[in-house]
Amino acid sequence: MDYKYELVKADDDLPIKVILHTSDEEIYIPRHWHEDIEISYVLAGKIDQIYTDGKEYESSEGDIVVINSNSIHSFSVTTGKNRKAVTIFIRYEFLKGIYENYDQIVFTCNSTHEKDFSRIKKFEKLRTLLNEILVHYFNKEHDPLVRINLTGLAYQLIYQLLNDFKEEKKNSPTIKTNKYLERLTSITNYIKKHYNQNLAIDHLASQFNLSSEYFSRFFFKHIGMTVLNYIHTIRLEKSYPDLMNTDLPVIHIALKHGFPSEKSYTRVFKSLYHMTPSQYRKMNKGKTTETRNNESRIDLI
Repeated sequence: MDYKYELVKADDDLPIKVILHTSDEEIYIPRHWHEDIEISYVLAGKIDQIYTDGKEYESSEGDIVVINSNSIHSFSVTTGKNRKAVTIFIRYEFLKGIYENYDQIVFTCNSTHEKDFSRIKKFEKLRTLLNEILVHYFNKEHDPLVRINLTGLAYQLIYQLLNDFKEEKKNSPTIKTNKYLERLTSITNYIKKHYNQNLAIDHLASQFNLSSEYFSRFFFKHIGMTVLNYIHTIRLEKSYPDLMNTDLPVIHIALKHGFPSEKSYTRVFKSLYHMTPSQYRKMNKGKTTETRNNESRIDLI
């Protein structure tokens, strides 16, 4: 998976894209960003941790959380039953095309701890609209006119967000300049390409003509995690197919994907999956590749 600036691919000619999540397995989507608006909507169960705008939230059934453009965010869920959630992306170009001042505003739309009665009513209205969008979206193969309907609903969705949840942009912790966007994208691209090599801070900083101290501060400020933890996350995700789809010894998998030892790999793996790689492999050995991919799928588009 690519944990960097994400290009959200449009769904045919629609201004929105919807992804349904139904896994009962643990899933961690590392920190990333993109220009498109992202709406997280929990239909059943919960999302244990949503990180966005520098804060962490637990999102339960019925909760709606809007991720603003270029806001660094991540998601984490533990093992659970009957979880269901959707992610709705609204294309940046579509928003910008119908609301010229979009780059000067943010949406303060997070129902997880909402107590204000008037805003609770606004969330109820938004929830009703999202439910209507989902019904038509997942029935689109059977409705030849669905694109007309969904485009109209997308306009309604944007109208409601602008009318009920818009605020002038102040000190939102998004990535504020193209210079920083380009630098972060270059850094994460480099780490992704060389993830299985020795990525010392001094070496990484020198690749971008930065001091080690500034490089570390810059990365943590904008990504919200240390460089080492970010590298560990990528190495872990890259190692997953080998762990589940081959019989390679764990130590070979660890070294192949940049971990200095089996002990290091096991420590990082346990921090996310709460068991050793060998235990996890044994527990999931009977499942087909397709089943495992569906259950542990990470939908970074």
